[in-house]
Amino acid sequence: MVSFCHKILLQFSYCARTEKCKCKDYFSKFNIMLLTVNIVMEIIAMSQAYAMEPLLPSYEPTQHMSSNPNLYVSTENSLFKNYFAGPQVIEVSVNDPGINRLDQAYGEPIVTVNGKRLRMAQTTDGNWYAYFADRNQAIAAANTAVITGKGLNFGGFCAPNSSFSPKSGLVYSDTVGFTIARGGFGSINDTNNGGTKISPSNLPLCTNIQGMLTANQMEHVIRQNKTLNMNPNGFAANAIEENIWPVIQLYDFSSIPTPVTVDYQKAGGDQIVALIFDKIPSNMINAYSNRPDFPPGAEIQGDLIDPQLNIDPTSEDSWTWGISPINNTLYYMAFDRNGKPDADGTLAMQNLIGNLTALMFNHNGALTGYLPQGVVITESQSNGIQTLFKDNNGLMRTNSISGLSGPFTTREIQPNVGIFANYDDGGIADVKIADNAPRDTSAIFSYNDKSYTVMVKYHDAKLTMNRPLVETISGTVGNPVGGYVVLTIVKPDNTKVRVNADVTDSGSFSTSITLDNSYPSGKYVVSGNYQDMDLGQIFFIVK
Repeated sequence: MVSFCHKILLQFSYCARTEKCKCKDYFSKFNIMLLTVNIVMEIIAMSQAYAMEPLLPSYEPTQHMSSNPNLYVSTENSLFKNYFAGPQVIEVSVNDPGINRLDQAYGEPIVTVNGKRLRMAQTTDGNWYAYFADRNQAIAAANTAVITGKGLNFGGFCAPNSSFSPKSGLVYSDTVGFTIARGGFGSINDTNNGGTKISPSNLPLCTNIQGMLTANQMEHVIRQNKTLNMNPNGFAANAIEENIWPVIQLYDFSSIPTPVTVDYQKAGGDQIVALIFDKIPSNMINAYSNRPDFPPGAEIQGDLIDPQLNIDPTSEDSWTWGISPINNTLYYMAFDRNGKPDADGTLAMQNLIGNLTALMFNHNGALTGYLPQGVVITESQSNGIQTLFKDNNGLMRTNSISGLSGPFTTREIQPNVGIFANYDDGGIADVKIADNAPRDTSAIFSYNDKSYTVMVKYHDAKLTMNRPLVETISGTVGNPVGGYVVLTIVKPDNTKVRVNADVTDSGSFSTSITLDNSYPSGKYVVSGNYQDMDLGQIFFIVK
């Protein structure tokens, strides 16, 4: 609501725009319509419990930091104290200038996981890669994937004592099982096992007989792997290796907590990374908003920090909830990294809420929302991370999640960081504040046994303008949070000038403009905006 408290017409003289001017010869009259505007705004404040927790800039990752010069392990992360859990896939890379040429054959670098051999393969970037996971967790996840190349599909499973050997001397006997990317070779998968679920006891003995491969990659938990080096003078990967890559080597970490040691036995000294396989400590899991206040119609941007949601170390993971507490659901990769349907609308859209305990989630994993006053104050929308359309009730839904269930998607902000956002690269969130959201109503969201409240509040602001030659535009904002007011001056020819006015701790702001030859006669409109809050308009006329 906007109320105009004062309407004052001022006339005064102004010495025109030349250093040689004489005021008696160059008077111009300015008619200034001064509007002191009292603006009542509805602001949405997202807070946890009783206090707002802003997004911490230090949590925004820029690159992975390794404690070793040549050994990279994807879950080595000081923010999460090197924890990993559930069906997370771990990428191990050796970047060693002594063995990185593509046209030269080298011996495979010796890397172990808890003393067991991890077989490495060279790719076209010159580095050596391998992937591993916990066997029981990989099986539990794979048993939810009923379509090839969708969901938590780990590819085709093989027993550790398989005779399968894609290259002379290459076997996976130090593991407790392994998976291959396109199936075949006698492997099993939940998509081709005749309804029988995979278990540690029924892993088959894979052989070098190819059998039936999937046309596209069956495995869906490593989506952006590097390409193997097939140079015959170098690593010389063959067609079998190409068909099975990437291989996920499985180990037994079931006695949690399990210390996991990755060791690159480099000549001159081992390089070691120590990990912990266990349920993620609750204090490492949080949700944050990037600002305390949201006006009606604004995007509600939030970040969810949960390393366990980082399944694929090579690509951004996406998770979609139906946040209704009555019909709470959870899906992995309902949408791809560009927000287009992936599992959504297919049989691969498997609800994982009932599998959270088996997948080592503790209190995390489930996201719910409810309306204490029964008043809807938010609206779902499509953006670059999810695709929605209206159902018969006018609610936004996906192909598989009804509008009443409340679809809500987060996508990892970068590959392998464990920080997820509900907004796309352009800042468009998948939920926004309704334009007609009533004041003093709220919505409450819960994740990891923590509640976050979206509350409608009111704020005041006013914008005033003083006299030229150097014109000062000033005003105040209620409940300031720093930053600046963006002032837009629209000239009579519809060209625009934008200036920023810093906001003080008390909420005041001020800036000056010089009315020179670039300001022709006519009506000027000045509008202000602070943190997406419209401060209204004032105007003046140059004659």
